[in-house]
Amino acid sequence: MIPDAIKTFKDMSLDDFLRLSAEQPFELINGEKIEKIPTGYLHGAILRVIFRLLDTFVTQHHLGEVYPEMTFVYTPSTNWVRGARVPDIMFYQTSRIEDYLKTIVNKHLPLALVPDLVIEILSPTDNMFDIQDRILFDLDNGVKMIWLIDPDRRGALVYTLHANRPTRFGEDGVLSAPDILPNFELHLATVWA
Repeated sequence: MIPDAIKTFKDMSLDDFLRLSAEQPFELINGEKIEKIPTGYLHGAILRVIFRLLDTFVTQHHLGEVYPEMTFVYTPSTNWVRGARVPDIMFYQTSRIEDYLKTIVNKHLPLALVPDLVIEILSPTDNMFDIQDRILFDLDNGVKMIWLIDPDRRGALVYTLHANRPTRFGEDGVLSAPDILPNFELHLATVWA
């Protein structure tokens, strides 16, 4: 018998996805069901700092919407899920999220819209192979930029679709996404404070 953590699915019905997620939250990446593991205090504290800074800026400048730990799905049709992610933080530009929200009937379902920016915070339990799979999966499916925050190394990696390798930032680095979040800067020193 194959353990649930490594069962594979080409696609899964939305009903099955919702039922299985209620039993144990998971992501569906490249057909693999990867269970979400609870995070610790440091992860939550860093998430809170970044979310507050980003959400305040985005709200003040009417740039879009920021969501913490919310599910979004890749769907070939409305009743099938090809992939699912639960990033630590995700951002949608105003026009995209507003247009999408006008079209959905059931707002209790996960978002079926790929974010513009995904922010992930590494935890000690994260497997780098799984992280790389998530990053490649997101970029291949339309996420424009990914910020990978590394609390242990007090730094970050920034991934974009057109770069061959990530850009590395140290503990005093400043992350930005001018095409997605004009004039926003995340000073990593404030994350560690």
